[in-house]
Amino acid sequence: MYWKLRIPLFIFVIGAVSGIFQRYARLLFLNRSSFIASVVFISVIVILFTVLERTKINEKNVHFTVGIGLIIIGFLIDYLMV
Repeated sequence: MYWKLRIPLFIFVIGAVSGIFQRYARLLFLNRSSFIASVVFISVIVILFTVLERTKINEKNVHFTVGIGLIIIGFLIDYLMV
């Protein structure tokens, strides 16, 4: 069974960016205002997802277990970086 990478990569990107932003908030100057932090967080996710769409990486078909692995890795990065 094969799956397009669109949804697993989206969940992986959200988890990875969330973990990085939580871990390095002071380094990224995100401890100033929650509104600014939210705007930067959403902007980075949109930029990364746009890059993945333009390079056609999201259109590749992968096995179902690879997709589930990417989702789990995204959750683990978010969980372990707190």
